[in-house]
Amino acid sequence: MFEFLRKMIGPIMLLVLIAFICTIIFSWGGGGFSNRPSDTIGVIDDENIPVKLYSRYYSNLYRQEQAKTENELPPDKEQEIRSQAWSQLVADVLIGREIEKRHITVSDQELYEYLKLYPPQVVQQAPQFMTDGKFDHQKYMNAMLSPENAPFWAQLEALVLPELKRSKLQAEILSTVRITPAEVLEAYLQENEKIKIGYINVTAIPFEQIAPDPTTEEALAYYEANKEDYKQAERATLDVVAFEKTPSENDWQRVYAQASDIYDSITAGADFAEMAEIYSEDASASSGGDLGWFERGRMVPEFDSVTWTLSENEISKPVRTRYGWHIIKLLGIRQEKSVEQRNAAHILLKVQASQETIENAYNNARDFAEEAKELGLKAAADTFNFSVRTTPPFYKKSYMAFLGVNKELNEFAFKKEIGSVSDVVEGQNAYFVTAVASHLPESYEPFEKVENSIKGMLKKENAQEMALDTVRVMYDYIMAGNSFRSTAKKFGFGYQQSDMITRKDHLPAVGRSDEVIGAAFSLKTINGITPPVDYGRGAVIITLLEKESANLENFNQVQDSVQFALQIKKSQDVYGRWYQNLVSAANIENHVDDFYSNY
Repeated sequence: MFEFLRKMIGPIMLLVLIAFICTIIFSWGGGGFSNRPSDTIGVIDDENIPVKLYSRYYSNLYRQEQAKTENELPPDKEQEIRSQAWSQLVADVLIGREIEKRHITVSDQELYEYLKLYPPQVVQQAPQFMTDGKFDHQKYMNAMLSPENAPFWAQLEALVLPELKRSKLQAEILSTVRITPAEVLEAYLQENEKIKIGYINVTAIPFEQIAPDPTTEEALAYYEANKEDYKQAERATLDVVAFEKTPSENDWQRVYAQASDIYDSITAGADFAEMAEIYSEDASASSGGDLGWFERGRMVPEFDSVTWTLSENEISKPVRTRYGWHIIKLLGIRQEKSVEQRNAAHILLKVQASQETIENAYNNARDFAEEAKELGLKAAADTFNFSVRTTPPFYKKSYMAFLGVNKELNEFAFKKEIGSVSDVVEGQNAYFVTAVASHLPESYEPFEKVENSIKGMLKKENAQEMALDTVRVMYDYIMAGNSFRSTAKKFGFGYQQSDMITRKDHLPAVGRSDEVIGAAFSLKTINGITPPVDYGRGAVIITLLEKESANLENFNQVQDSVQFALQIKKSQDVYGRWYQNLVSAANIENHVDDFYSNY
């Protein structure tokens, strides 16, 4: 591909290539997990997804978020990043397969035209292509046709080619999207037709306190009528003994010696910020270790307590936290709204288990496995005073607590007899020796286990029915000739009036409800009244107060913009449904949260 440029041989524009490589490394997380075993963190159809691959996505997103703040990311943000990373990985795998399935390719000419018209951002920021500090497209075009730059352009293909293929796939999927004049007019009317309504809203929540409690007989009847919802396939459990690959005290002391050397260099005159940029293993390294301003209690306790003992510009000796060894420099002290804040920088050296530590863990696991096969796992664990954990029941080809996704070990659990002991199994942070603890045949969840959840669900249904019945009574009262206001007052509910609203708006206390909005706009005459509308969390009755029709004379002026917006929305809907069908058709097992909760 791109042969007419690839064949040209010559020196590479070094600075631009470095920028390109940095971009690639950043987008793939820098390969920071290369020394870890590639455990499985999920499954897409028959393809096991290794932790190493997932970690690249996670690292990329994490660095982007960390760059936005001077503080450590909170747990809820880390959880959000984990979900986003998994979603991106799944999308790349599924869409990549679809591209191969449809034999989508990009010709040399298509690639050339794309690069000519849309220079990648990394190129636009390169000094070689700038004139007076701005991107010079002519320089860029001259460079594209220069034989000596061919190796660089060959590298650049890898950056843009995947996106070009995805764009062609998207165009193929959206090729059937058509917008009719009637659809454009309807969209215009929906956006510009406005109404003002009065309504009485009755939510179900207050009724949950007084709704009748479902009886055990009612819950049992529901259970029996929906029993297939509670069916459980065959399951198994494993007893597990773990041999952690955590850093030993020798590992901690080895890194402490490195931290002490750095500390000595700084106290001898080395610049703290420069040393942080060179040695720190934290995202703050690029800013000289600066963590910004923070209040007491924001950092881990060991770091926090030392920071609050330092004087301005004072540097601490290495401080140990769960993250590793820190050398801390206090940059400043201030009062912010009567709260003392401190600005500190640090150099972080993380502590990883050495190869010797990992080998010792494996040797201990191997020796224990031999004993366990002779004595039984629990007896051997008692002999060596090792703790035994038992997994919760798991299904075939599913995630196993403590162990993750492991096809061989899962098959072992179901095929071997109770008491059978496995060989050593390597995990992300530990080696494991397991034994089959139990086999649970196909069954239904016992009624006793789900009784409370069924009763809770039935009580919510009872409360919703009470809310709907209340609105029905008020509707009859209104239809007998009484006003909305007097009816609301008589029954103890509020009467509300909306502003002028469109079909895209929502009502206070009701929220966005297609049922409610649809019923409101179905009213054709002023003072018309809807029957009770059940919207799932309550019920409402509506009367039409004002109606403002769309200005059709203005339609011709905005028709093109309306069509364009509708085209985008319809394309998004079509592509979204296509992708959702792609996901639904795939057998996807996401064990990211399980994996992190066990490690």
